[in-house]
Order: sequence, then structure tokens, then C-alpha cells
Amino acid sequence: MPTYYELLNDGSIGKSTPNKKIAALFGLNLETDQPIVYACDNKKYIKGTEPIPPEPSYAEKRKKEYPDIGEQLDMIYHDMDAWRACIRQIKEKYPKP
Repeated sequence: MPTYYELLNDGSIGKSTPNKKIAALFGLNLETDQPIVYACDNKKYIKGTEPIPPEPSYAEKRKKEYPDIGEQLDMIYHDMDAWRACIRQIKEKYPKP
């Protein structure tokens, strides 16, 4: 059973309904039985037409790799040189541009 969607100007998908009469009433102009997915911009698209997510920045990559703050404080307390080495390794792996 197809679903009717509102196709927005930016290529994303808006409102939807499986009812053909309601679709006509609200001007939902796209009929498809293809899967709809949320993309990186938090908008809905037909699967395969969604935009490619941007490459994470060096700061985002670093943030994912840093140990949580509790672990870092424990490292600092027990061996500050080990903490410095850990942080330096991540900064070298993802240098500023």
C-alpha cells in the first residue's frame, strides 16, 4: 500500500498519509512505497536520496577519543605523564588544520 508524502522544495519529505483522499486534500504530491529515512540534517528523505553527512571536524574526532573526565582526573592523580601522553597521542592523530 503506497503512502503519500509532501515533497518539500529542498528535496526533503514533509507530512505523510496512507489515505489518498487526505493526500489530495492537503496537496501531498509524492506517492511511494519506498522506505523513508532520517538523514544527517534531521529531515526525512526517500532512502538513497538523502544527503551525505559532512566529515567530522578534528575537534569532533578528538572529543570522541578523549577518555571521559573521570578517567582523565584519575590518570592525572596517578600519573600525569601518562595522561599527557594519552592526550598528546589523540592531538597528533587529529591535528588542527
